[in-house]
Amino acid sequence: MAPERRGDECRLHPFSWLFVLVAQLRGVALPAIVLLLFGRGEWWEFLAIVGAVLLALYSLVYSFGFRYRISNDELLVREGIFDRTERHIPFARIQNIARRSNLLHRLFGVTELRLESGGGTKPEAVMKVLRVSDAEALVALLRASRTRSMVDVDVEQAATPAKEVLLHLPLSELVRFGLISNRGMVVVAGAFAAFWQFSPEQPKSVLRVPINWIAQMFGEVSAHHFGLLTVVGGGALLLFLAFAALRLLSVVLAILGHYGFTLEREGDRLGAGGGLLTHAHGSARIDRLQMLHVEESVLHRLFKRMSLKTDVAGGARGANDQSGKLHWLAPIATVAQVDTLLAQVLAAPTLTALLWRPLHARAWRRRARWSRVFWLFASAGLTYLFGALGLLALIGVPWSVWSARGWAGFTRYALDDRFLAYREGWWSRRYALIELDKLQAVELKQSPFDRRHAMASIAVDTMSADPLGQRIDIPYLPVAEARALFAVLARRCAGRV
Repeated sequence: MAPERRGDECRLHPFSWLFVLVAQLRGVALPAIVLLLFGRGEWWEFLAIVGAVLLALYSLVYSFGFRYRISNDELLVREGIFDRTERHIPFARIQNIARRSNLLHRLFGVTELRLESGGGTKPEAVMKVLRVSDAEALVALLRASRTRSMVDVDVEQAATPAKEVLLHLPLSELVRFGLISNRGMVVVAGAFAAFWQFSPEQPKSVLRVPINWIAQMFGEVSAHHFGLLTVVGGGALLLFLAFAALRLLSVVLAILGHYGFTLEREGDRLGAGGGLLTHAHGSARIDRLQMLHVEESVLHRLFKRMSLKTDVAGGARGANDQSGKLHWLAPIATVAQVDTLLAQVLAAPTLTALLWRPLHARAWRRRARWSRVFWLFASAGLTYLFGALGLLALIGVPWSVWSARGWAGFTRYALDDRFLAYREGWWSRRYALIELDKLQAVELKQSPFDRRHAMASIAVDTMSADPLGQRIDIPYLPVAEARALFAVLARRCAGRV
């Protein structure tokens, strides 16, 4: 039932129960399969499966009690049959809107809608599921209600800002993103860890296969008396094939997750989404964007690309959040495109135009101190165990100094009337940019080592900061400069310019 008039009570799609059941069973299916295949026959494993199935059935019944109604200035949501919950959500409280559609959703012409507030750790309302037309009408009504005057305005009469496409990623860019990212290795490592968790013997049996192959290969090598160059070349070829397979998996995952990715602006809102099998789209008001992050790894620089993402006020984001919440502004983009997006979204200066200020002149020494100690002790231990060969570990000492100098040479911060920016790294680099009006807390820190070297560090958090997100932590500043910076940022946190 579409929310055509205010005050009408609306229900979810008639097949909403099917999607709730599929979602719950999907969460139960993998643990159940793993327990059945790799479990040890313990009685608690069977009870865990039964409990998970009962939970899925309860969620199925629970979905039938979902109702929502739109009044003049709030959204009323009722949930539950046995335990009933009624929530009144003012329109002003709804900041972020996320939509998610997988293949089953698109087959039935429905979508999942999430409405989030500016705070809290979970959405204000999760509607599983609505017809696409009903979801679009509800979103339009919510937006119109936020901008309407004191006199009620119908949705059809509400002025809708034109959508402006800021970025669209073609397939070639997604291939580059897959080659740059390392998600293939993360998936393989995660699968190996899962096998190890449920059955420690299973990974060992899996590893026996390549070990037997290697043993067979060396047997063939010794039988045919291949030369050293042939052996080294064959080993290098095998490593290359393994690396290529992982990169191919990363490319496939990038296409599945971001196919058709589009970033668009509609008035004061920013929306982005994509995906091949599951299409996720998130939107948020621009003033709800918190910290912007730019990532630039070695492979990014090789392809002359960057990645741009943002933290949005309104609940914590899971590490593998598939809800559609706005996160990526540009999974991959050229340097010029990133600078353009910063200007279009926040009217921010380009990264090269910022006046970057260095750390303390001795910051590299502080950075390298523990790694140098580690390599010295490692060399001593290896020398004791293996003799003079262990002295090779001393190579780590100059490497530590070299990498620390590279890190300190790039790490900088910048401050102007509107923004605080920070960059750090050497091989892999990252940038963070935040508007001063969105600072929530600023902290001046000094360890005993800092006081000895006349240094201090500054830590900054944003409003409604995501616990899983990155914050700005500027280390190894001259103590006088750190105190001056702290005074400026503290005044902005207190609302005093």
